[in-house]
Amino acid sequence: MIDLSANEAETLAAKVARGAGFSWGLSDDIGRAARAIAPEGEDWSQALLALARAGEAFEAPNLDRVARWRRGERDVAGARLLCPVRTAALLLDDPPDFREGSLEITHVGLPIWLDALLRRSEMWIAPLSRPLVPCDDVTIRLGARPARSAVTRRPVIEEQTLATLNAYAARTYVPESERSRRRGAGGGKIDDD
Repeated sequence: MIDLSANEAETLAAKVARGAGFSWGLSDDIGRAARAIAPEGEDWSQALLALARAGEAFEAPNLDRVARWRRGERDVAGARLLCPVRTAALLLDDPPDFREGSLEITHVGLPIWLDALLRRSEMWIAPLSRPLVPCDDVTIRLGARPARSAVTRRPVIEEQTLATLNAYAARTYVPESERSRRRGAGGGKIDDD
């Protein structure tokens, strides 16, 4: 197991998310969410790996579905799993008016990420009994969030998982070229730092 700082966990998660196809803004949100869940004892690295692997297969909330949420109607699942990251972004940017204090959303992929992303708002998910399940129905509530136990554990990650996540992060790197090396990228032939 490798210990990381909270900042290293956040940076790694943001790079992995970008390498998995999320936009820069959503990747930054994923990084902050990873920073929030990493010290809590959840297996954040496995959740991040699952998000990277499934990211492009998730479905963004469509206009019909969002309209049903806003009217307080029963949610109808789409053909694919609902993206927890894009759903959280939509809910944070333009929160629906909750009737009766909750919003039921069905067929959410990796709900641990929806929960983590909503933590910076007054919205919260009824406790997840199985945080790492690939798909679940969630109930989002509005108001005072239940108190969480304070945990100050450093994020840890298995070496093999870190290597796999770094492969996703490497997709964001610009390939080296002879021209870039001549212009000073990298250490070059003479490293005088």
